[in-house]
Amino acid sequence: MSNTYFRVRLSAVPAQYEDLITGHSFDFGATGVTEALNFRQPDLTYDPDLVPARAHDIDVYFTEKPSPDYFTKILEWAPRVQYQIFEEESKDWLAEWKKGFVPFQLVGDFWVVPSWLEAPAEAKIPIIIDPGMAFGTGTHATTKMASYFVNKLCSGFDKPADISLIDVGTGTGILAMLAAHYKVGHIMGIEIDPEARRVARENVKLNKLEADIVIGDELIEEIDDSFDVVVANIIDGVLIQIKTALLSILKPGGHIFLTGILLERESHFIEHFFEDSGLEVVRRIEKDEWVGFWMKHNPDAEIQSASE
Repeated sequence: MSNTYFRVRLSAVPAQYEDLITGHSFDFGATGVTEALNFRQPDLTYDPDLVPARAHDIDVYFTEKPSPDYFTKILEWAPRVQYQIFEEESKDWLAEWKKGFVPFQLVGDFWVVPSWLEAPAEAKIPIIIDPGMAFGTGTHATTKMASYFVNKLCSGFDKPADISLIDVGTGTGILAMLAAHYKVGHIMGIEIDPEARRVARENVKLNKLEADIVIGDELIEEIDDSFDVVVANIIDGVLIQIKTALLSILKPGGHIFLTGILLERESHFIEHFFEDSGLEVVRRIEKDEWVGFWMKHNPDAEIQSASE
């Protein structure tokens, strides 16, 4: 089996010929086609707007170098198209990524341990993770901030079994599992991505926490219950969009952790999320280019901040 593949970059492909050229590529044995799209994302949400264009660049992948006839037909349709052929080394990108994911201390006695490795001796409480395609291995600054908040709050409860927690945008389920190790009484994780929900459920099973955590299929707007603790490790633009839903599931006097705020957008976030929220800041922390807020519900609260 060859250790290389061929990538053909087709530049300045007119939009009206994209489908035709894609079909033509597969007729000549292409294994895949990707399109380089321009987009803008001014609000840092997960819904970028595509920038309209009359022509795009397309990458076409082959196991063998395509014959001259492949290009002849394309140039008959669109004479201005330019092309380059690159021979590239085949790699198992997931295997390459796994090489760099090693056990590490998450917070306190808790360690994140990849499912394909043994837990080191110093990992007193391992949380086993197989991330798949889901976000939240614990290495990202926002996940670490959220883990810090969960650890700090849950370790201070005399009877954690009496409280409830929801992890909104649970990803791999790591924050929900951290709470489960503290014996929090009712834990729910929700996630809009079906693949991430599958990954979270598998991770819960790996850690034998199925009896403690429910990974639901509901959207946040469909949640009827309310929780003592709401965790949302989500980018700030989306947090602003779902503000009403987040506050609706927070119990009076409850705690909410928001840890996806870019430092450069903190003022914008405070202006659009804090107003009329009934929240007061318990703690504010920074890590890398990110800000995390631990807030508590208080109808009479004034906006304040406290840096660690």
